[in-house]
Amino acid sequence: MRRNLTLLAATALLGGAIAAGAAGAAEKKPVTIALFVAIQANPVEQAIINNFNQVAKEDGAAKFVVFDSNTSVQKEIANCKDAIASKKFDGFALKPVAGAPLINCAKEALAAGIPVVAFGVPLGPSSDEYKRQVPGLSASVIELSNYNGIAVAALAEAACKAKHANPCKVIYTYGPLAFDYAAITRKYFESLAATKYTDMKIVAEGSGNFDPNTTRTLVKSLVQAHPDVDVIVNDGDLGAIGAIQGLKDLGKEPGKDVLVTGGAFSKIGKGLVQSGQLFGTTCLLPTTEAQTAARYSVMAARHEAIDKPDVEVCEVFAPTGNEPLTAANIGKMEPQF
Repeated sequence: MRRNLTLLAATALLGGAIAAGAAGAAEKKPVTIALFVAIQANPVEQAIINNFNQVAKEDGAAKFVVFDSNTSVQKEIANCKDAIASKKFDGFALKPVAGAPLINCAKEALAAGIPVVAFGVPLGPSSDEYKRQVPGLSASVIELSNYNGIAVAALAEAACKAKHANPCKVIYTYGPLAFDYAAITRKYFESLAATKYTDMKIVAEGSGNFDPNTTRTLVKSLVQAHPDVDVIVNDGDLGAIGAIQGLKDLGKEPGKDVLVTGGAFSKIGKGLVQSGQLFGTTCLLPTTEAQTAARYSVMAARHEAIDKPDVEVCEVFAPTGNEPLTAANIGKMEPQF
């Protein structure tokens, strides 16, 4: 019942934003918005950029200009300063590489009269808070990494149970730790493995950099060192794809000899779960995140009121919330990239 009410609220939330954006097309103020992204080359970020541009196209009088940080906090801060100094932008849509270091960017933009919408990663001192933390922010549209870490850990534990392994030997691969999504997911996964899911034993870990080929090479090396591994845990489906290929290279059958878990729900990931090669994955809704943040950014740039400015995307929009996705419930969700 709570999930149904949440989805009804989400429909009203997006509907209101769309209606506000569609009203009086001939009267719209043209706006140019700086779009700050964390890793432009990543497929998730590409989906986000494409959806921002689609919202601009539908609006007819809005434009987004992309600033890529390439997982560098210092690059994102420099981009922010350049955008403010240019005096060309009516608003900022800001996805921080890391939330706390970008607080001053938001404050400086606000002081210059530029409305700011934070999205993706929390902008502020707390990485566990989806609501606005910087006074004056127009909106906060977030997919919390701590929720992902909790789901990754629960999924790994379920895989260990399915493998009937105790202790359950686990290899963990993760994305670039300069990016809050990867760093905070790892923090929560490792903490829960140590305190709650104590049957798990992390025997090796390493960065696959959100890249299937890098993860494939990494996994082959780690599995050769730990051939009795039970579960390979990844913080994203891109890593899981590489892990599955690495296991096949070594003559092991994913889903049988070794169970593999992913994260950041993708089209490929859904197919791998349905084929039995991937045990499960976690929620990510980049299209919904981007469309909501884009519409809010346009509204903020036009100094329009935003009715529901604080959004945790999966909690509001996903039929399964932030619960892990396995063969049992993955049919309820459609991937967005």
